[in-house]
Amino acid sequence: MRQLRTTIGLLLLSAALVTAASGCGTKDKSQANANTDSSVAAAGNQSEQAASTDKTKQSIHIYYSDQDLTSLVELNREIEYDSPDQKVAAALAALQTDGSSDALSLWSKAQFLSSSLKDGAVTIDIHLPEEARLGAPGEMLALQALKQTLFQFDEVQSIDVLVDGEAVDTLMGHEELPHPFVK
Repeated sequence: MRQLRTTIGLLLLSAALVTAASGCGTKDKSQANANTDSSVAAAGNQSEQAASTDKTKQSIHIYYSDQDLTSLVELNREIEYDSPDQKVAAALAALQTDGSSDALSLWSKAQFLSSSLKDGAVTIDIHLPEEARLGAPGEMLALQALKQTLFQFDEVQSIDVLVDGEAVDTLMGHEELPHPFVK
């Protein structure tokens, strides 16, 4: 019986320490009330912090290239976002990461300068350094990967790709770049 009390006491002490430690670094908004119990204030801050950083998580399809740049490889990735604009930005960031040894990112060396979603139209401004430029098959697959990744979202109806802020005829000199791509 004594061992049970000691175990319960240690668990309660551990829980109190974890609660106190998780409240460290957060600002107590209820300091005006000097009689507020510190453990209650720490728990209140913890729930406020959780509510303010509560992001939507979604599993989406990201499209990569196979090793030979001959076809697209679809992989599932989880993204987090607060708004539709952030959803698009998170999908673009996922496009820039390699999927696996047999799924290569076609956008890893490109720089997405900005992206926005307004009334179903996504506008993406990119910068393509020399090492980000691909041959004709790679450019075609890169555009397909971009379209398939973003058009899976119901709220995206069109995609306009700008290069360094300008509407150009081709992305990398091979494939025609319509302004915008339409779903």
